[in-house]
Order: sequence, then C-alpha cells, then structure tokens
Amino acid sequence: MFVHVLREAGGGSRGRSSSSLCLAHCMLEGERPRETPQEAIDMLIGAIDGGGTKLLVGVITEDGRIVSRRQAASKTADVAAYFRHGAEMLADCAKEVGIVVGDLAGVGVSIPGMVTPEGRVLGAPAAGWGAFDARPLLAAAPGFAGVKVFFENDINACALAEMRFGGADGDFVWVTVSTGNGGAVVADGKLVRGSGGCAGEFGHIKVERVNPFPCGCGGKGCLEAHASGVAIARRAREAGLPVGTDARLCEELARQGDPVAMRIYDQTGVYLGRALAAAANLLNPSRAYIGGGVAAALDLMRPAIRRTLTEDALPQCRNLDVLRTHLGYEAALLGAAAVCLEGLC
Repeated sequence: MFVHVLREAGGGSRGRSSSSLCLAHCMLEGERPRETPQEAIDMLIGAIDGGGTKLLVGVITEDGRIVSRRQAASKTADVAAYFRHGAEMLADCAKEVGIVVGDLAGVGVSIPGMVTPEGRVLGAPAAGWGAFDARPLLAAAPGFAGVKVFFENDINACALAEMRFGGADGDFVWVTVSTGNGGAVVADGKLVRGSGGCAGEFGHIKVERVNPFPCGCGGKGCLEAHASGVAIARRAREAGLPVGTDARLCEELARQGDPVAMRIYDQTGVYLGRALAAAANLLNPSRAYIGGGVAAALDLMRPAIRRTLTEDALPQCRNLDVLRTHLGYEAALLGAAAVCLEGLC
C-alpha cells in the first residue's frame, strides 16, 4: 500500500509544495488510529521522541496517524549510541511500511531538554546531558544523509502537537510529569521560545523552600526535584512504602486507599499547583495541559492543584482549566511529527 502510493507520487514527498505540507490538521479527541490508512497518503514523516528513560520512534502521516512505531529503553550516558539507536529504530519503522529513511519528507526530533532549532543541545538535566550538537550524530547514521531533520524541546513539541492534532488554540501552558518535569508556553496560538530558546522551563520553578531537594540542574527545591516520576518514587521510599515502589505503584496504592500514597500524590498536586499558580499570575493562560506518564493520576492530584491555585494565584488568574492532554502517551512522538511539519511549512 505505502510503496504503491509513494511510487505514484514520484518516489516520495520531498517535492511537495508548502501548501500541501501545511494541510488542515485538527482531529477529534481520542481519535488516534494506528492502522495503515486505506486512503492515499500524501506524505510520511519520521518522528523520534528522545526521553530520559526511553526512545519512542515512529513513521507518521501529516494528519497524525502513526503507521509504524518502535519503543525501547534508553541509556542516555552514551550520547552517540543513544542517537544511533534512535536512527536504527526509525530505519526499522520505515522498512516496515516499505520505504527507507531517505523517502521520508523529513524527521522531527524532540529533545528532553533545552535545544536550538539547529540541534545544539544546551542542557538536559533529566537525561544527564550537558551541551553538544545532536545534528551530526543523526547525520552520521546510515540512510540519513540529505534528510531534513528538525529539533525542538520535547514539551514545546507537545504543545505544537496539541495545537496541530488536538485542536488547542489561544493561550495555554503544557506541563509534563514524567521522568522529569518540563513545560511550554503558547500565547495567541504561538509557541513562546524566549530569547535563548529556553522559555517554559517549568521543571525549575522553585516549589519547596523548607526542605528543598537537589535538582539535576544544580539548584534545589525545583518542581522536577519534587514532582517528577523519579521524585515521587524517592518520596515514596522516604515515606516507608515497599521497596521498589515507583510512581505507578504509588498511584495504584493511592487508589486502593493507602494513606501514605494518597498523601504523596496530594503533596505532588501542591507542588504542581505552586508552579501553575506562578504561570497563572505571570501569563494568565486559560488552560494547562498535563502530560507524561504520571498524568494518569491527575484526578488524584487535581484537588490539591485547585486548592493551591486558590491560595497562590490572583483571583483574576486562578480560573485555570487543568486538563489531561488529548494526545495520550504518545504526545511527544506526535510532537516530534508536529515539529517536522512546522519546519517543512
């Protein structure tokens, strides 16, 4: 099916006009089919979601259909091996649909930290990365020569995907609760990157002053040090929950009524509420989308989030609608696709 469509199109999509690349893209909430589309496909793009503990890679259509995907645990210590692994996974995805990486219209890459559009990683505390150039690492991979590659911070990418595939618009923030905490700011429908490309670093808003825990950024008391999945696991251990309790098991225990686990998620909601209150007072967004693996427990945290917003945000700004992302677990993968589409337009 894919080979047939690509051959009819002249062997790929690189010659498509920008108007073809920038098609209408809104999808209904929850509509995320992964099966091979039965209608003709204009363009296929590659997406690499580089997480702090995993790599999620896929081939995606311009309307957000994931037609092939791979996921693997990642070790971030060897940066070159990390990106080489992502490139190999994408080549496998392309092969599955009957093409090679060179047939893709482009590749979007989401980075779990601060990065320039040119692919210069400025730092990624959750991954343990300092500064380096990511573009040459992918360009050196087999089949990547001449391929258009676009880079973006992973949560900025999620915000782009929320607009492109989830129907979001206007003024909102996007916050992840995963291995780390990250954020993005959208004002008047446009992503705010800041003068150095580092806007939206919610993970490093200070939320704990009494007993601040060290953060990977070098500071103390950051949201990421207290409300990330890793932080929840640490706090569960400190509170005496069974050895090996991670954020997901802590959630399960909370849902079963364990009072210690319930307090941990309530306090996590307080920390998130403090960060969101700062965002509400500074930016006055209408919505906050919450993503990442821990977003599944948003209902456990929402009462504390709302309570803290009431305490810390201005009355005129506290009516912030806190929602779980429409994009689900694959938000950052779809974000990488959205980054590619933005770059191609």
